[in-house]
Amino acid sequence: MSIAVATLVCALAACGRAGTPAPVVTGAPALVSDALHECRHVHRPGRQVLQLPAPDGGWSGHPQAVVVLNALSGEVDIRHGLRDRCGTLEDARTLDSRFRAGVGTVLVPDAGDTAPIEIEYDANPLPLWRPIVQLGEPAPVQRADIGRFAIRIASLAVVLTLVMSALLSFVATRERAFLTYATTVGVFAIWLALLSGLWAWPRPWLPVGSFAVQAMVGLAVALIGVTTLALVRQSWLRRRVPQIERGVRWAARLLVIAGLCAPLLPPIVLAAMSVATEVGFYLLALAFAGVAIVALVRRRGGGPSLLAGLLPFLVVAAMEAFAPTALALWKVEAYMLAGGWLALTCSMVLTLRLGVLRRQRDEMQRLAQTDPLTGLPNRRAALEQLERSIGAAKLADTPLTVAFLDLDHFKRINDRHGHECGDRVLRHVAHALRGAFRSNDHVARMGGEEFLVILPGADPGHARARIETLRTMLSGASVVLDVPGLQVTLSAGISALRPEDAGVDALLQRADTAMYAAKHAGRDRTELEAERPAVVD
Repeated sequence: MSIAVATLVCALAACGRAGTPAPVVTGAPALVSDALHECRHVHRPGRQVLQLPAPDGGWSGHPQAVVVLNALSGEVDIRHGLRDRCGTLEDARTLDSRFRAGVGTVLVPDAGDTAPIEIEYDANPLPLWRPIVQLGEPAPVQRADIGRFAIRIASLAVVLTLVMSALLSFVATRERAFLTYATTVGVFAIWLALLSGLWAWPRPWLPVGSFAVQAMVGLAVALIGVTTLALVRQSWLRRRVPQIERGVRWAARLLVIAGLCAPLLPPIVLAAMSVATEVGFYLLALAFAGVAIVALVRRRGGGPSLLAGLLPFLVVAAMEAFAPTALALWKVEAYMLAGGWLALTCSMVLTLRLGVLRRQRDEMQRLAQTDPLTGLPNRRAALEQLERSIGAAKLADTPLTVAFLDLDHFKRINDRHGHECGDRVLRHVAHALRGAFRSNDHVARMGGEEFLVILPGADPGHARARIETLRTMLSGASVVLDVPGLQVTLSAGISALRPEDAGVDALLQRADTAMYAAKHAGRDRTELEAERPAVVD
């Protein structure tokens, strides 16, 4: 760190001596340029021709910006007089660099000229996606085009970020759900790139060639099935009607197969498939919105998140039904924003659900290491903790003491007062143990009426003092538990960690031996290791 700071100080000092830092120059002089896309001036059969008439009195002589949007396939040709500009969304290098969201150019008709601006383009293969033509002053049209392009780039970036986040979560957790989500959203990102034309910007980077529309329709069909399955899993239907999930899973597989066959279909079938897919998705969103509302009314889980994810698509569906022209102006952007929002809500639901599963798993692990009667750690947890404490004590060269405690005549308590009373005694002892020892000490039930206390940083004398405090607390057990004639005493053995101890066995053996020595000496007492010969009953 000091070397880095010194280097930075020296660099700043050098800059100060040199004055203004020298600029960084990159690149090299251009020797070649991208060839302009050659325009074909002959009208080809099957193409659409649109004429933008001059205003009354002819054109004003000012520049006129013309942009054609949603021309999903083929070439767009914009011409007026001798001025001709053509391009295709399948290769952004053919586009006018002033426009990125569509095919556009700027024309300057002579003042008073009455010849119309002529636009020629291929018929749109998808009936519900209408071409949009914008005409106006260059600056506002360019700003709108930049806004569209920014929305498309940002939406695709958000979706790709969700894909990377899911992949990182999969690497960290190995949860297969994250990998499935990343794959699905990755395919959705490709569909968004095809829809927006970003797959060909700044040059084609998807190997679809002239099959971009077929690929877009095929992916849409496949995504309908996968999205339906994801929505079912997000709703209460999965728990209430498990047969639905199995049926939707098979339907999703069939839709994926149908999507893969899309490039082989004739144009009329492809157009019908695109309409059926879009309308089917609107109906699907409406149906799941009903499922979400039912969940909200009946206070079932998943309703708010499901409804929130579908809400933008419900708005798009309503506009498609009641205001199709208004929607057509921003339909691509609306789909990208709504799709990104749905992917985001699904990611949130997945993360929350896996968080619940992780908490449940942690709870199960805690229960596996907890004695159900007393709530203390069980033998397994105690041995693991003792191994960690031994390692920490040796590393820090600090003392470590353990105490092995056994209740005296516990069988007699059960026989005289009943097993229910015996359980109450064990719970009372556990409570007293927590109160008698420090917060950083570890108390566990080893089984039956045996308990273990691990005291990091304490010597045997401190352990004995704590156990005497425990005896005082247990002396009033008959009053606390309201059991006349009840006597609760214990025998304890204390052992300290030695340098030669390699593990838990030797340390526990010495504490156990000392405890049996206390039993042999008359019970209700504490013995230190090797204070007297250990004799086992």
